[in-house]
Amino acid sequence: MKIGISGKGGSGKTTISATLARVFARQGFPVLAIDGDPNPNLGMALGLKAETLEETHSIPRSIVERKEDADGKMRMVLKDSVENITALHGIAAPDGIRLIVGTKVENPGAG
Repeated sequence: MKIGISGKGGSGKTTISATLARVFARQGFPVLAIDGDPNPNLGMALGLKAETLEETHSIPRSIVERKEDADGKMRMVLKDSVENITALHGIAAPDGIRLIVGTKVENPGAG
């Protein structure tokens, strides 16, 4: 099962995502939570400590590559399996959840 949450800023996406992740994990489902927000807070909502999250990095762009499909269209495809990517880049969260931070401001600069 795959569940995606989207909506306007401030609409509760992170809270709903964390709640659903923990409910499913507590029911025994394997859960991979992916935080795609440039200001990632899903880890905190899942119960991870700020210190743990400060030490994490976003998933590198090098995990995907452009390939041409059978119809001649260019697609972005994973270079490795989801299982391996999760093992390498996932963060252990409460209730057995694995968290991947998809994007994060690594080196903020002046605007």
